[in-house]
Amino acid sequence: MEQASEFWADVIAGAASPVAIAARVVRGSYDAACGTGGFDEGFHAAADPIIMAAKSFGIRYGETITKSLIGGTASALGSRIVNESLKHLKR
Repeated sequence: MEQASEFWADVIAGAASPVAIAARVVRGSYDAACGTGGFDEGFHAAADPIIMAAKSFGIRYGETITKSLIGGTASALGSRIVNESLKHLKR
């Protein structure tokens, strides 16, 4: 199950990366323009907490996400089977 947790950690971090990149650019640019630090320092100060929180979420809730996806898929497939069966019975 450890692999599933790492998988979801990477998926959630990937989904959060556009937000992290935007925050990195804004913070890095602001710090560099104001002279409060270098671009690289602001870049990492803004993004690292976002990525770490996303990975933590993926690790913590990865098993629940997997079960939800499997349950939802099974429900959708079962519903489709029942609907198609009812269509054939009505004929």
